[in-house]
Amino acid sequence: MKRSDLEVFGSLDWGYNAPGCFLLWVCLTDWHYHILAEYKFQRLSVYDVGHGIKKRLNDLGVGRLRYLVADPACWQHTGAGRGEAIAETLARRPIGLPMKKGDNDRLNGWQRVHELFRLAPDGRPWLTIDESCTYLRRTIPAARSDKTDADDLDTNGDDHALDALRYGAMSRPSPTRIVLDRGYSPKSAGALFAKAREAAEAAA
Repeated sequence: MKRSDLEVFGSLDWGYNAPGCFLLWVCLTDWHYHILAEYKFQRLSVYDVGHGIKKRLNDLGVGRLRYLVADPACWQHTGAGRGEAIAETLARRPIGLPMKKGDNDRLNGWQRVHELFRLAPDGRPWLTIDESCTYLRRTIPAARSDKTDADDLDTNGDDHALDALRYGAMSRPSPTRIVLDRGYSPKSAGALFAKAREAAEAAA
């Protein structure tokens, strides 16, 4: 199976003065997911961020995203509803990203993240993260619980990649639905995972 047969989607936590983060998720065929790439940005215009995302998708050979799920605040309007929202800028041409409003339920969101890191019946985590995603991989072990709510994160920490992760987890992602070639075993998710890793290494 070619990597181009696998469907992908993105998740985004917006930031200007604070860092923002985009994550690219690969949907395998067995309800496993692999975060293939990340894009950390700061003090960039919406237009520049959108083109930065598009460039990274092109560099990785991604034809299209299923959707880009983002912080619901990206849909807020300024000027009593007359201004253009961040999501609108990213969705309209020439950027043209398929925007989807994220679910900002923090309690269920962090629980979904916990579930994705658990082992599936095949012994592998439901979600794996590529070694190239250094920002996300660094912030996960550094996260701390909120002092007044143990089920939430301390928002004073660097939680931007984690928020992008939470929006992706809460977007109800589904596996790639394709008919496998006869040469593949129904349990060939490991081969798909290896192909995703090879693509990331080739793009590095």
